[in-house]
Amino acid sequence: MSVEKGLVDGIGPGVISVGGLLGYKSYSYEWSSYKTKWTNIYVAARGAYHYNFTANPKFDTYAGLSLAARIENYSTDYDDDALKDSYGGADLEVGIFAGGRYLLTDKVGVFTELGYDMSYMKLGVTAKF
Repeated sequence: MSVEKGLVDGIGPGVISVGGLLGYKSYSYEWSSYKTKWTNIYVAARGAYHYNFTANPKFDTYAGLSLAARIENYSTDYDDDALKDSYGGADLEVGIFAGGRYLLTDKVGVFTELGYDMSYMKLGVTAKF
């Protein structure tokens, strides 16, 4: 989930925005007596520059940077004590992203982002308030 607010208009042809992102990813795997689980929580502050490459007002393109805390946890309970493992902790990370959103109605649309932050690619639904 992310939220964003345009703050500075008129910096060249675009708008500067700030916002935040909260993300959660989890993966688990079981096979015979082997079980592993990985979780990842991502909390970020983001800033972006919105520049529309088209004349279509329903299409918004942007790029930006993020500063985030990534909280990660991994554990496995393999029968062999030598193969049991777990780790976790929090790291501070800088990310970069570029994306676009297309409004299907005046208030609801779809978006995609590519970059290095929470994940390499994000797809989703967007709302305009």
